[in-house]
Amino acid sequence: MHQCWAWLLSHAVLTLVLIALLTGLFLWQFQNLQFDTSSSTLILSGSPENVYYDRIRKVFGGDQVLLVGITSADLLQSQHLRRIRDLTGELENIPGVRRVLSLTNVTDVQGTKDEVLVSPLVPTNLDNLNKDILRARLRSNPFYEKSLISPDGRTASLIVFLEEIERGDALNQERDVTRNVRAAAHKLDSEYQVFIGGLPEMELEGTESMIRDLRLFTPVTLLLVMGILMASFRCLRGIAIPLGVIALTLSWTVGAMVWSGRPLKVTTVILPSLLIANGCSYVIHFLAQYYQALVRCCGTDRWEGKEAIDLEKNRASLLEALRIVHTPLFISAATTMAGFGALALNRIPAVRDLGIFATLGICLSYFFCMTLVPAALMVLPAPRFEHLPGKAGSHRHSFLRELGEFNIHHRGWVYTVALASAVWALWGLFRLEVHTDYLGYFRKRAPVVQAAHQFQQRLAGIAPLSVIVETTGQRLVIEPQILKATETLQNSLAHTTGMDLTLSVIDILKLLHRAFHDEDPHYFALPSDPHLIGDLIDFAESDPNGLSEDFISNDHKSLRIFGRTHLFSSTELNKELDHIQQEASQLFPADVRVHATGTLVLMNQTSDQVATEQVKGLVVSVLLIVSIVIILLGSWRIGLLVLVPAGLPVFLCFGLMGWSGVSLNVNTSLIANIAIGIAVNNCIHYVVHFRRSLNTGLSISDSTRESLKNVGGPMLATSVALTLGFLVFGFSSFVPVSHFGLLSAFIMGVDLIANLFLLPSLMLSERVWSGFIRSPL
Repeated sequence: MHQCWAWLLSHAVLTLVLIALLTGLFLWQFQNLQFDTSSSTLILSGSPENVYYDRIRKVFGGDQVLLVGITSADLLQSQHLRRIRDLTGELENIPGVRRVLSLTNVTDVQGTKDEVLVSPLVPTNLDNLNKDILRARLRSNPFYEKSLISPDGRTASLIVFLEEIERGDALNQERDVTRNVRAAAHKLDSEYQVFIGGLPEMELEGTESMIRDLRLFTPVTLLLVMGILMASFRCLRGIAIPLGVIALTLSWTVGAMVWSGRPLKVTTVILPSLLIANGCSYVIHFLAQYYQALVRCCGTDRWEGKEAIDLEKNRASLLEALRIVHTPLFISAATTMAGFGALALNRIPAVRDLGIFATLGICLSYFFCMTLVPAALMVLPAPRFEHLPGKAGSHRHSFLRELGEFNIHHRGWVYTVALASAVWALWGLFRLEVHTDYLGYFRKRAPVVQAAHQFQQRLAGIAPLSVIVETTGQRLVIEPQILKATETLQNSLAHTTGMDLTLSVIDILKLLHRAFHDEDPHYFALPSDPHLIGDLIDFAESDPNGLSEDFISNDHKSLRIFGRTHLFSSTELNKELDHIQQEASQLFPADVRVHATGTLVLMNQTSDQVATEQVKGLVVSVLLIVSIVIILLGSWRIGLLVLVPAGLPVFLCFGLMGWSGVSLNVNTSLIANIAIGIAVNNCIHYVVHFRRSLNTGLSISDSTRESLKNVGGPMLATSVALTLGFLVFGFSSFVPVSHFGLLSAFIMGVDLIANLFLLPSLMLSERVWSGFIRSPL
């Protein structure tokens, strides 16, 4: 390695030029950066449920529907209906909109003595409007009330169906369509109360929140890091070089993400602040050792001198710093990559992307720290003695010396506090719930949350749910027995507290049955004659508006009960799904399958598997990290010991989540894998320096003092950088990002305390170092 470092320092300018040229290629990719907050990124890819939903979506369409709500005193007046008609036409002309349903463009089926008429619900000439007749028709048709108009007639809804777009093109196109729908609807703000809901609106609002977070929190994190660097080194190069490493790491990582066609997601939006804080920590450790090497190389008798350090001494100091830091930095990078690398095995796309690109970013941070930093320090003029930071006798050195004495003489108190904290966390762990609430991703004051509540109170919830009834073999879903069972299931769903609206082919058959009997209300019932059912189905399928296509397949092998619910909580939705399965098992024969599906159902199923995925990922992370530490340090005792101060903060975090009511979901489940790798970093630096002190002949107590003096300062700086880097995301308006930032900051803060108190106290045990003290570095 010494020859490689020597070559690097001899070709420092060439190294910097090559890095600059490659950076230009990655920066060019930034123009294609995209964002994706869609719920599909939080769903297990390749799962049987996901494959099933993709198949059903091809038959009945997907969940990409926007709901536009309009409220006024009496929307059945002709002037209001005219405005709804104008808005309907404007929305239909927006590219990417497949169709729009509103009061003014739906048809009404009405029977007379001689014939069945299919005509517009609202007459083309609004001067001929009869409000009483219209109100009666609305109340007699389940497809209108609570779907297109509220029972009191004061709120109307326009249902906007978006075109199915291939996922690669959908990211920008769907957001453009949603923005255009939003702009057209809000033109009526001066006349009506307008609110917009639906999954596309939630995805757009989430994307806008992510962009705001990036624009705000990335520079804020940089400013905080600059403050830490200024406090640590008090010189321009101590700020400029770490910022250069940060900029290059971000450029290459995000550039690679764009190059691979991956957008920023709910999880990967934290990458910039994460890499800023983590990359900064590596450089802080390197610069601290570099400045200490300069002092040792030049001697202490020239501290008061004003002359610059000559080139050879600067080179020698750089080589010594590289020799000292390469082992702990390599182990730190390897363990952090192991923590993130385990996430790359996750089947949730957003989690997998975080694992892949965080691992790449950590690798790049280490690479630039070991190449760019020494090359830049070699090219820059060597510092003067009076500018060197970290002089003995500083307040920081005094604090670390007193801290060492405390650990040596009061380690019993440290163990007691650590044990009590672990018991508190264990108690909270039993209160932890696995739970996902997609609407809860937004603050209560967010427009999309307010819109969801408006729809629930005045019409029906905005969360779509599909219950699919499928036959096997030669049977068809239009058989009277199956239709009767479907009607019973639909009625059961309609009476649950979570379901606000249910529609199916049963409602179409009832409407047609009544229409063919001169609107006699006694015939608003499901017919039992299979021939009559077949005739009514044929009549429904002849409708040019294709209403029946939403509820029954062309081959009559499957039908859909479409529901709208206000439930976004996976716990509550899971109860609804259990109810569906229990009812279906009692109502339908064995050769008929009933399956609930939809985007939110898939997210609920993902939530249920979060705990399993979390345990698997954490086990892989821990095994990788322990294996790396044992192999590189050559001691199984040390490999297990570092898990105590590194694992305790993670354990306390889960305890805090249990006590505070923060659920374990797709986002918060990432914390353990991420934090365990980062938390072990300072442990590694301390252990390596502690062992070197022992190998010089110092006692265990003196090695504790020496190790804290040498690495305590960088440990403080890096931990504060990591804590603040995560903490800024606690102010995000996007709740999962906020929770992730706050909890990660908590872990980093507790990790600092554990590394300053618990780790040195544990290292005082002679049994830990038995047979290991003289092992090579």
